[in-house]
Amino acid sequence: MRLRTERERFLQSVPVNLRLIGWWPALVSALLLGAFFIMELLIQNPGSMQDLTYPRRVIETIVPLAFALQVAFLLSPDNEPAMELLLSYPYPLHKLFWDRALLIGILHTTIALTASVLFVVTLHTEYILLALVRWLPAGIALGGVAVFTSQLTRQGTFGMLMATLYWAASLYGGDGLLKVWKWFWPFHIYLQPEKSGIMVYLLNRFSLVAIGIALTLLGLTLLKNEDRLLGNR
Repeated sequence: MRLRTERERFLQSVPVNLRLIGWWPALVSALLLGAFFIMELLIQNPGSMQDLTYPRRVIETIVPLAFALQVAFLLSPDNEPAMELLLSYPYPLHKLFWDRALLIGILHTTIALTASVLFVVTLHTEYILLALVRWLPAGIALGGVAVFTSQLTRQGTFGMLMATLYWAASLYGGDGLLKVWKWFWPFHIYLQPEKSGIMVYLLNRFSLVAIGIALTLLGLTLLKNEDRLLGNR
């Protein structure tokens, strides 16, 4: 009965939460993936394995960043105009955060899963499970960085900036950092299985999930301090 009540309450809150958190990052993500998919269909060369590199990586590049940028503004104190009103409700803020995070997660996961199936079936890039392992841990890690930074600084802009910097550093400089810092592999969001080996890659994925969850939970502890939420540090 309690589970049913929670589900009904969540479904009833979807229109309001969707209007408050917005849907454009998910739409932009879907449009970019759609444009890339159409382009690949037009120019792909089935005989070249090198041409499969970009379809394999496009979902893990676009979707996790779009998710992190949106989750950064879910419940950041300085970007929430009705914070005092929310604090007066009997419904805890951390549960409200999870409601919004679940809604965003469903949107971006649906887009990523649809794109993964299309890419695997049409372009024959790789197994669907490996495609899932590519983008899901990356999204959890970047989302955790965004949530923790937003709660720590009280502003979603800083969460968005930190997640973007981490994304860019790992995407464009992660392999270079590994050459200098061998211990960096658990934090490398875009470590590739063909370069690291499947076991190291799987450990890297588990590490990213753990980091993302830990940072998110740590950030949510700040939601319990009402004085801090109202600006009284």
